[in-house]
Amino acid sequence: MAVVSTRFRAARHAKGLTQQELAQRTGIEQSHISHVERGTRGLSPELLRKAADALGVTMEYLAGVDVGDRTGKYGAQSEPAGGSRQEIMGSYATPAGLRELAMDQSLVQALNVREDEWHALSSVVLPGEATKDGYVQLLYTLRAICK
Repeated sequence: MAVVSTRFRAARHAKGLTQQELAQRTGIEQSHISHVERGTRGLSPELLRKAADALGVTMEYLAGVDVGDRTGKYGAQSEPAGGSRQEIMGSYATPAGLRELAMDQSLVQALNVREDEWHALSSVVLPGEATKDGYVQLLYTLRAICK
């Protein structure tokens, strides 16, 4: 449940919504949203779909289905997420750190990340997991070497 609460809160913040605004968009009680974000309650599949739609993410992302599962059918490594910011935010194959960066609206605006840079970031296959800060450093590195 910790993954769900963390992702739910992060997605809401990335959209710039208050709990009350999300409640109005989804029909989910604000108190229920608060409980979900604290990890004390879950969401039915129907409410999870409504929340995912309102937050612009997949149900799988909110539910934490992709946590620790970077393999596809038959155990093959999943392909990296697509190149656009929206594809990165919605793909189950997106590394968590890159998805967190893509969902951080204020940081994305401050960094002025271009579409070609999203594509480059999503195409890099790292030997391990990188944090959001790690992807920011990777972005700076790409900018330095691709001038």
